[in-house]
Amino acid sequence: MAASPSIKGSALSSVVEDVRRLRDEGRLGADELEARLEAADLALIDEKIQAALWYPIDGYRRLSELLLEVEGGDDPEYLVARGAQAAERLWAAGLYVQLQHGEERAQAARRGTGVFSERDARLITTLSAAIFNFTRWAYRVESGESLIEVTEAGDWPEVAVLASRGFLQCVVGRLRGIETTIVATRPAPDRVEFRYRLAL
Repeated sequence: MAASPSIKGSALSSVVEDVRRLRDEGRLGADELEARLEAADLALIDEKIQAALWYPIDGYRRLSELLLEVEGGDDPEYLVARGAQAAERLWAAGLYVQLQHGEERAQAARRGTGVFSERDARLITTLSAAIFNFTRWAYRVESGESLIEVTEAGDWPEVAVLASRGFLQCVVGRLRGIETTIVATRPAPDRVEFRYRLAL
């Protein structure tokens, strides 16, 4: 039997910590938490999230939607910003050393030719398996745009798409050495596309 769609604890922990913080600050009462979350979600709030373990994506979705409403004022850019912050945290913690090596290679390429390598861009698609146990990610260039296509994404919630957009903006921006804006669309229920211009 296939494992249920899950997210790695390293990506879930900040979501749980922030819901816990809102509870401890009195911005989320016990009654509201019980009404909005399932028993498994409530248990997560009181336990230490293990970075290397897998947790159900549905719990991540419910907790993220709660944060979006209570702290983010239902502004999708709140989740985009959270994704970028998560990338910075993981980068600083050295959890994804391949990204730091990719940044070094990309900097060398820019010094030598000013060209952003497709090989370096493809590096970011390897992160998907380190964060999600489902979805498939692929990179290609299409009509002058870089395209990261995520398939088998029917169970991938919109809160994860928004956070991933911010994560990718941070990572791709580091690899390119220039601020990058990524546009996310879902052209089919099980497919998501992230697009940005390749040229510097």
